Amino acid sequence: MRGQKKDNTLRRLKTAVGHLKAVERMVQEDKYCADILLQLQAVISSLEKVSNIILENHLETCLRAAMRRGEEEEVIAELKTFLKYKN
Repeated sequence: MRGQKKDNTLRRLKTAVGHLKAVERMVQEDKYCADILLQLQAVISSLEKVSNIILENHLETCLRAAMRRGEEEEVIAELKTFLKYKN
């Protein structure tokens, strides 16, 4: 991963870490559950965005190269694995 995608991924990961630390702090401070859930949703959303960026990069680079090498079956198997774990 390079360039803007890498920078974007790292920025979003730092954001997710910040949100997660906030969730931890809120739990320690016995904050209102609904507020904790909202903050936790921000973590989940940030990580989903990171996952999408990495998947997009993988499709555009690694899987494209594998297809050019004639590794279609491996690519299909890998995509099935991704889809199994995607919501």
